[in-house]
Amino acid sequence: MSATTVLDAPSVLGKRSRAKQYLLRLASSPEPSDQELPVASTSKSLPIIINGTLVPATKKRYKCTYIGCDKAYPKPSRLEEHERSHSGQRPFVCETCAKSYLRETHLIAHARSHLPQSERPFACSEPNCEKRFWTAQHLRVHADWHTGAKPFVCPETDCYEAFAKHHQLRAHRCTVHAPPGTKPYQCEHDGCTQSFATNQHLRTHSKVHNEKRYTCSHSTCLPTDGQMLTFFPTWTALQHHNRTAHPPHCSHPSCNGRTFSSQKGLRAHQKLHEQQAAEAEIECAVASDGEDDEERPRKRRRGGELGRDWKCEVGDCTKDFKSKKALTTHVNITHLGHRDHACPHESCRRTFGYKHLLQRHLAKYHTASGTASESSDEDRNPLPNQTAANMDIDGITGNTYAQNAHKKLQAATALQCPYPNLDGLAFVRNVEVVSGDGHALAGPACDYVFSRVYDLRRHLKTVHDIAAEKESVDRWVRQPKQAGLSIGPHS
Repeated sequence: MSATTVLDAPSVLGKRSRAKQYLLRLASSPEPSDQELPVASTSKSLPIIINGTLVPATKKRYKCTYIGCDKAYPKPSRLEEHERSHSGQRPFVCETCAKSYLRETHLIAHARSHLPQSERPFACSEPNCEKRFWTAQHLRVHADWHTGAKPFVCPETDCYEAFAKHHQLRAHRCTVHAPPGTKPYQCEHDGCTQSFATNQHLRTHSKVHNEKRYTCSHSTCLPTDGQMLTFFPTWTALQHHNRTAHPPHCSHPSCNGRTFSSQKGLRAHQKLHEQQAAEAEIECAVASDGEDDEERPRKRRRGGELGRDWKCEVGDCTKDFKSKKALTTHVNITHLGHRDHACPHESCRRTFGYKHLLQRHLAKYHTASGTASESSDEDRNPLPNQTAANMDIDGITGNTYAQNAHKKLQAATALQCPYPNLDGLAFVRNVEVVSGDGHALAGPACDYVFSRVYDLRRHLKTVHDIAAEKESVDRWVRQPKQAGLSIGPHS
């Protein structure tokens, strides 16, 4: 009778080892045949497929699918725990303090902090020490404190200091072996002298030294024909690349690829196109109604009428604006009288509410080309120190105005009212269209002079009750101006 027993090798120190089988034969048993002996398999493990990729045989068959993460685990449960670090889910919540954790083991470890000290299983054996701990490791660290052990030795040359805590060693190294102001957590990258107060800040900083941290995803930067990807070490460097190499541009046909320094500016610009399209639809709808509107159409404002949601609430002001900044500027300048733009010349004390007005003033009064026109426009834009106290009798009687008007007419820089000789003008008077060719109206000659055609037309309308056509006045003014002659009834 044969008696053969197969024994398994026991585990050592509670750790699992590779199963080995031993064959125990009794003395009275016959020699076993070759067919009875177990034969160890010599074939190698075949490769397996993980996430669609053929890889060598491994116990960690469950790999993280997040881009840039190479973690893998032997069980699906461990992979699920790891994926919570990417998704931010913390399903395990403490019922006492509402703190949440990624893993159940972390919650169990935290829950111990709410238990009394008497529940801790590991107690200190030193006399007169009643401290207790949850783990044997914490008890050993505490016992080293009683014995005075200092396991953390300074690694610097010729320094024999040792410390009981690791943070004490870090503080020693940054105060004794580092320049003043160095913080405990120092960057070990070559050529980098940065240091930080916490380990988290150091880990965040260490990503800066990864030269392939960011890459440009623009179509023109994608690799073609063996080219390499364009990498950037910091987010700031990537954004600078996008602003300079791929600036945002408007795709509207009327803009011809206009570029902007930021996406915010592009979005604000595109909003204008949307408002213009909406206004065009409204105008088409109004025009298609076929209603006869005898009232004069309102002058189109720059930027259109849509989107003016910011309305001035000061007194009876009816102004409205498209942004809060524009409304604030209007209130400060119009209603509060702010004049923040001052002329830099010491002899000039003028201030302006808008920068473009100051620039116009500097070009007009404080440049070589603007000196000649200074005297011709000073009556229309008097300086602040020109008050009624220093006006002479000529200014009061109008003689000064007449002299200045004569100078302007001689220099061909002003327009004199042509009344009553309206030769060459087409105008409306008493609801009748009249042509001024060949005849003059009754009345004395008008001595007023103007620098703009717009002012001349308003003067004819209000003083002489003559509504001159704009095109007719423009033609009448253009002919003598091209000849360099003064414009008036006696020209």
